[in-house]
Amino acid sequence: LGVDGGGDERVVMVVDIGTNTEVLVATPDRLVAASCPAGPAFEGGLVTWAMQGAEGAIETVRMRDDGGFELDVIGSVRPRGICGSGLIDLLAELRRTGTMSPLGVFAGKAREVVVDPASGITLSRADASNLAQAKAANTAGQWIVLRTLGLKPADVDRLYLAGGFASHVDLENAIAIGFLPPVPAERIVKAGNAAIRGARRLLLDRAARDRLEQVVRRVEHVELETTPDFFDIFVEGCQFKPIPDLLVA
Repeated sequence: LGVDGGGDERVVMVVDIGTNTEVLVATPDRLVAASCPAGPAFEGGLVTWAMQGAEGAIETVRMRDDGGFELDVIGSVRPRGICGSGLIDLLAELRRTGTMSPLGVFAGKAREVVVDPASGITLSRADASNLAQAKAANTAGQWIVLRTLGLKPADVDRLYLAGGFASHVDLENAIAIGFLPPVPAERIVKAGNAAIRGARRLLLDRAARDRLEQVVRRVEHVELETTPDFFDIFVEGCQFKPIPDLLVA
């Protein structure tokens, strides 16, 4: 209801990114959903310098040829931390330059990477590990839901990214580290706060409520933790690399 996904697309995927990431894939015949307990690592928790997207948060990161970083900070003030979009950029840049391996190990086995020397902001090996596990939960949910339907990312006609965090994510970087599936950029729509829009429609439109009841009856919920190979998929998802295109067992 909040993403207006009722067009000509045969395969529609919705990913609502958050502490619990919700994944839904709809085809003409089936609706499959899963909830991914990703945790708060990308939203200000479990990472030393992580914070929410507020004034002082580093929101974009680009690595220079000299190994330093160009940073964009919300409010153009002294950096206080790194928000989710900045963390995704940072991880992607570390991978792009070979400063970090897919396993999250820094070059020279360094214990941390200095992001902003003036403010002392760093990314430690432990931080990278926590981010890897949060990303893996997202990866596993998307992977398993697509596989349940016998689909791969290239089959997705439209991918809606819901939530405020998702609105600021660099798509290329998110795909590069496996945070999002490799769906062509022209098929991806940043839907913003779809939950609020959907709730508003439910309050004001009886037809929307009737439609929701029909949708709910169709949903097949996948329990990720009871999927036989969930642990193997989770471990694979801990690596900072694109989600494999071939998901069908």
